[in-house]
Amino acid sequence: MSDLFNSPVLKVEQPRRIPSAKSQYTISDGHGVLLAKASERSVPLGRQAARALFGDGDDRRMVQVENAQGGAPLLVIERPKRTLGTWVSAPNGTLIGSIRSDGYKWRYVLLDAAERPVGRLEGNKLARKFKVLDGVGGHVAQVDKKWKGAATEVLTTADRYAVEFFHPLPDPLRVLVVAAPIALDLMLYEGKDLPDLNPLT
Repeated sequence: MSDLFNSPVLKVEQPRRIPSAKSQYTISDGHGVLLAKASERSVPLGRQAARALFGDGDDRRMVQVENAQGGAPLLVIERPKRTLGTWVSAPNGTLIGSIRSDGYKWRYVLLDAAERPVGRLEGNKLARKFKVLDGVGGHVAQVDKKWKGAATEVLTTADRYAVEFFHPLPDPLRVLVVAAPIALDLMLYEGKDLPDLNPLT
């Protein structure tokens, strides 16, 4: 598999741009080596303009993750419109699993393709730090949203995330954790609906 699925540390970043216009990300390892790029495909300019003007962060988004070396597709991450959930698929359309709200604030269940729980995400009160728990409640990884300064946080969608795996994980849990920063960003931050002004939390 790609190094994207084997690196113990991942850094996920967005370029500076006007809010919500088009979802784009880069994914690097802990040493800053670019592993993958991700972006929405075929978003009409009119829709991008509407998002930028009206803050349509609740729009449907489908992000394709591609290998940085050669551009081979690796994953598709989709958040349907007005849904606190994302679905993760292989490039051929085969469902891998999903990340969905469990009804509690900043808590998400990780499900395999057959809707069986394989883990969960538990966020802190400002949805900046997420523990990744496996199916028996073990803390197996961590996903954190990094502070980039007040102007960047409020006026752009240039978010930054770090993922740390404490030990190797089985599939599909491993793949869902790799997808988690983008999934969380699509569900929580692309429309800038949350106030996010405290770098210490």
